[in-house]
Amino acid sequence: MANDFKKTLEEIHQLFTGLEQDSTDHGFDGQLLEELINLIATLEKSEDPILVKLSRYKNSLTQDMTLKHFTTIAVPFERYLKKSITDGDFLVSSTDRDHLVMKRAPLHFIIDNMRSAFNVGSIFRTADTIGVQKIWLTGYTPTPIQPQVDKAALGATLVMEWQNLSFNECISELKNKNFRIIALETSAKAIDISVDFDFSQPTAFIIGNERFGLDKDQLELADEIRRIPTFGVKNSLNAAVAAAIAGYEWRKQYNELQHNV
Repeated sequence: MANDFKKTLEEIHQLFTGLEQDSTDHGFDGQLLEELINLIATLEKSEDPILVKLSRYKNSLTQDMTLKHFTTIAVPFERYLKKSITDGDFLVSSTDRDHLVMKRAPLHFIIDNMRSAFNVGSIFRTADTIGVQKIWLTGYTPTPIQPQVDKAALGATLVMEWQNLSFNECISELKNKNFRIIALETSAKAIDISVDFDFSQPTAFIIGNERFGLDKDQLELADEIRRIPTFGVKNSLNAAVAAAIAGYEWRKQYNELQHNV
């Protein structure tokens, strides 16, 4: 990247990001858009053929364009700058419902000693979409107080009930409420989640540390140890993905059982 255009490209990226967040279809800030177009136009003076090619996008930016069209133009600049975009960089969709489609089911997630705030936020988002009742955060798992969790959750932290408690207290409280405690693990003792699993009972899935999983004494407190079967070279899933698969399967089976009652 030519050093003399590095600052210009960063300014272009910031304008793309700001306009995407603050604009709607056919509703772009004229002054900011003009600033963006002028900056893109300066790239035609570069000796880099890629930047010269990017400069031609100045003719494709108009105030009445759609957000989808605008994003299509932004992507080549992100790729050139090697910018990484995650879910947390997008706004909460305006199509989110303002009500529950179905009553929340007796399903809880226990997240223990998880390091990644992004994973925790992702589980919050998943939990809301499948109608989980509550999330328990134990050990050093980051809470929604941390901005990274809230950002990855895309607003789900505002609608999900959660509590920060010690692991043993959490298990004790749930067992007193007749919840079945299921540890999601890849250990040799783990049973395939689809084999003889009772989806009718109130259930709490434990999701442990991304690298080390759950300790032996924690597994002993669980009623069952279950695994999600894998069929490739890798024998484990991302923690947030595992929670999503287990939670969705439980909710699907639970709904079918309730329908047949």
